[in-house]
Amino acid sequence: MLKLRTLLVGALLALAFTCSALAQPVTQNNVSGNECWNAGQGPGGPSSFLCINLVRNGSGMRIISGSGAVTTTTSAADGTLMWSGTAPTTWGITLPSPAFDGQIVTVATDTLLTTLVTVTAGTGQTLNQTYTTQTLAANVSVEFRFNFATLKWYRTQ
Repeated sequence: MLKLRTLLVGALLALAFTCSALAQPVTQNNVSGNECWNAGQGPGGPSSFLCINLVRNGSGMRIISGSGAVTTTTSAADGTLMWSGTAPTTWGITLPSPAFDGQIVTVATDTLLTTLVTVTAGTGQTLNQTYTTQTLAANVSVEFRFNFATLKWYRTQ
């Protein structure tokens, strides 16, 4: 009986220790920019994912490299598309669709891209001026901003 009681007390202590270890709060010290949550428009209303980069007025940076003809389709998380490394033969970029009002997409490079860059609007959108077979100098960028009322991307830089 004494052995059973000792075994039972030991099991209860082990269970209490395990539960207290599992109940510790989870803390995150670094914000990667990929944290998102579901934000809705009231009970029963439509909702969508809202990512922290939008809340903190930041944007993601996507590094792209490769060779030959490269095609890049952007997403809402892509704020900067950065070409790095040897120049491709061409670089075709499609801006995000859907896009949110005021969204900015910056195209940059650390390599001279001579008449290689073409930017097109996403489905159902337009560009205020064409951007086809353009040259992009190293360490220079071009910026496009979306206007939801006109469904148009404007080159702002």
